[in-house]
Amino acid sequence: MTEHNSVEQTPFFAHEILRDGQKEMLEDSINALAKNGHHLAAAPTGIGKTAAALAAALETLSNSDDNKKIFFLTGRQSQHRIVIETLRTINNSLGEQKIRCVDLIGRQSMCLELDSFTGKCNCEPGLPGNLKKIAYDDLSEIILENPLHVDEVVAKARSRVLCPWKVLRNAAKESDIIVCDYNHLFIDTVRSSSLPALGVDLEDIIIIVDEAHNLPSRIRTGLERRLTTRILQHARFELEEFIDEMGQKAQDSWRWAMKTFKKFEQVMTKKFNEWRSEIESGKNEKRIFPSEFLKTTLEGLVSNEWDDSPESALSRLSLMLKNVTVEQDSSIKSNEKELNCWRISALFETILQFQNKKGLVLVFNNEHIGRLSCQLLDPSIISKPVFSHSAGSILMSGTLYPPKMYSDILGLSALKNVTCQEYSSPFESHNKPISIATNVTTRYKQRGPENTQKIREHIYAVAKEAPGHIAVFAPSYRQLEEFIDDEGWPNRIVIKESSEWKKSEVDQIIPDLEKYRRNNQKILLAGVFGGKLSEGIDYRNNILDAVVCIGIPVAPPSVFADALREFLETKFGRNKGWLYGSTQPAVNSVIQAMGRPIRSTKDRAFIVLLDSRHIDPNYRRCHPSEFSPLICNDSEMTRRYISRFFARNKTRS
Repeated sequence: MTEHNSVEQTPFFAHEILRDGQKEMLEDSINALAKNGHHLAAAPTGIGKTAAALAAALETLSNSDDNKKIFFLTGRQSQHRIVIETLRTINNSLGEQKIRCVDLIGRQSMCLELDSFTGKCNCEPGLPGNLKKIAYDDLSEIILENPLHVDEVVAKARSRVLCPWKVLRNAAKESDIIVCDYNHLFIDTVRSSSLPALGVDLEDIIIIVDEAHNLPSRIRTGLERRLTTRILQHARFELEEFIDEMGQKAQDSWRWAMKTFKKFEQVMTKKFNEWRSEIESGKNEKRIFPSEFLKTTLEGLVSNEWDDSPESALSRLSLMLKNVTVEQDSSIKSNEKELNCWRISALFETILQFQNKKGLVLVFNNEHIGRLSCQLLDPSIISKPVFSHSAGSILMSGTLYPPKMYSDILGLSALKNVTCQEYSSPFESHNKPISIATNVTTRYKQRGPENTQKIREHIYAVAKEAPGHIAVFAPSYRQLEEFIDDEGWPNRIVIKESSEWKKSEVDQIIPDLEKYRRNNQKILLAGVFGGKLSEGIDYRNNILDAVVCIGIPVAPPSVFADALREFLETKFGRNKGWLYGSTQPAVNSVIQAMGRPIRSTKDRAFIVLLDSRHIDPNYRRCHPSEFSPLICNDSEMTRRYISRFFARNKTRS
């Protein structure tokens, strides 16, 4: 591998040498940020994208006279650790002027017994006021001296009887970098409350988005709202309890709110029955246009003396529902409690905010008691204003393919100084060979017992020949059960992912794999694309010898999927509608899983793709340009390729 001399690199680069691709990414990012622009980097695993992005942002920060901060956004807490470790390495090479960083996660994960209604916690019982400020200032200084993981801050804060959330918010005002979740910038309500508390304006923020391929779906999920008859009923109970608590002090407006809400509940119950009867035979959902929902809601409002329009009255009702508080059920943890009044308020706000835009869809689902879902089709409604008002950004991911697609979807293509680049993998093909089995698929029309058996034979061949642990990923938990039994694999213990897994169980995966390897026991790790095992876990030290990807997780037909493709076709053209809405996201999920076993230049692993569609032109073009797979017509050919590969790589790195 070519190595670049460190003389020309920024002093904020974490390592002594620059890898192939890393130097180009660093230069491209610096050039974009120098113009307050935006760079989208499809950077494969091993290129060192975190170090490159941080170095570019810090270099830009050092050349700025303004009071700028870097927001490093990640979708998973496990990814925070890599950022903190990289910053520690950078600080070790600097002089006295260190990089100051704060690592933030959700308050409910840091505070003891957080009351979601009052915003109060029990982290600092009885601490005198004069001592409290001194204690917080002292701990803030410790945090800013050298980057700390959030769990280290939590431990230090609790040992001092301090609130970790408060001390981190306090330290963040003096920090250079804030590591946090996407929500801090891409959820309007969170951004409007958190940025002032952190002492920064959006115009002064350099944004780094890690695993940026997840950002569109995260924005869509953040705007998802739901309504059921049960939510309506419980919200009415909450509103009644809140007004009863006020007693004689209850103003006329609250009596109007109660009367109006009861009428809204009656109207929606009737509408649910109407929509249920209109669903086509053999289906369980129906598209509802926002204009229809809004018209029904506005017509059902009770008039009042304060508002001159139905829209104004609905905004008033929404705000009042947001202000409802009731005594919590002691059986429910405070950080898990969300009032139903708040949910309905959020639905009203979303409908009112996006009523004149095309990027919103409502879906009524007939399952159980019936559910109305409000979903965002166009994430650029949220992301474009954020990026356009920022001081520049770097969006990076190993599966940001093609970067132009994400630039389009997030609204960046309409901005100035936007660059997109795919970088070559630093791994030679002999370190990471890829094979495609052409005799199997998970295409719906071709599924059946014979196809299932052939898929299992390919997996068995991998399990037999790979000397260490292997991972298998499927499109869904149902298909995972179909292809992976708990027993019957050659000398292997099966660990199968569950949708019910907690964070602690996921965190234990790597220690368990390392323990099994020390004991010469082999594991078949089974998960789903986009799940807990295929994203967010750092499979370090070449802990996986092979990865098997079953099928291509194309989203099944649904009202939302159809509405999304229709919207994308209208906005970008018919061809891009299918590419952006269906095939590319599905292939990117496979690419993400393919990158799991290779984390450094010394790692080696064999990748097996079990679906013939990967060589079809419509899917082949979704892979990186360097994609050059081996073709296997049956499981015996798969077995031979893997056997030869590991015969040449007998010594584990």
